[in-house]
Amino acid sequence: MQPQDSTGVLEGVYAANVTPFRDDERWSIDVDAYLGHVRWLAERGVTGVIPFGTNGEGPSVATHEKHAVLDALAPVAGSLQIVPTVAEGNLPDTLDLLAHLEDLPVAAVMVLPPYYFKPVSADGLRRFYERALAATRHPVVLYHIPKYAIPVPTEVVIDLPVWGVKDSGGEAGYAAAVRAAGKGVLVGTEDDLPARLRTAQGSISALANIVPEQVVSLYAHVRADRTAEAAALSAHLQEVRAMTKEYAAPGVLKKIAEQRHGYPMGTVRPPLTPVPTTFAAAAAAERAVAGPTG
Repeated sequence: MQPQDSTGVLEGVYAANVTPFRDDERWSIDVDAYLGHVRWLAERGVTGVIPFGTNGEGPSVATHEKHAVLDALAPVAGSLQIVPTVAEGNLPDTLDLLAHLEDLPVAAVMVLPPYYFKPVSADGLRRFYERALAATRHPVVLYHIPKYAIPVPTEVVIDLPVWGVKDSGGEAGYAAAVRAAGKGVLVGTEDDLPARLRTAQGSISALANIVPEQVVSLYAHVRADRTAEAAALSAHLQEVRAMTKEYAAPGVLKKIAEQRHGYPMGTVRPPLTPVPTTFAAAAAAERAVAGPTG
């Protein structure tokens, strides 16, 4: 595979969209609600969505379920970019999901390395990613989220013919080193977004599930060097982010999103635990939407 150009492929705000599970025997996916949530996000200006990432509870979703949802999503996405997360626990399942995505009009694929065995060497990661790269025609974004999975060192990102990396680690110098090598960066942590966006093409945002307009506005403020506006909005988004951490974040995001658009966003799939019924979702949504002057 030829090296991938990091310019003009991925840029802007991508929602790390949540997955609505019904409270039934198998916690099945509500595909209609999934599509409704994505349409709502598109109407509010996000560039794209990242199905089945961390906030989408991707490791809790079976491969055949991902096939069904992505097959339903692709025809209705319109200009919205789809960047599916390939977060499988082994190489064969990774290759199988990549093979299914070959026939879908996705903008790129984001690939997490198998996450159980730790530590692994940079050589082991290269061997894994070389097979994955050979199996897809789509641009590949590596997924660096050391809090939950195997870290992807900068040298692996730089050495491989990939578009770049989703940086959910935020280590000092990581994004800058990747960018200096001509690779792309999407910010995956929402700590100090104004500063982090200056070394990235865009962000993958959990908060975009509930306040997509604000995350899109923050991105625009940073790109236009509107420092004061970006700082004020970022401070508000940190307060919103703190609300989402009171319980399992995907569950809180679903409760607030449902308040905003009315689609039944359901619950989380075990081993995550549901948000208690005492959670004041309507008040949380009102506070989130109010913005920095609310």
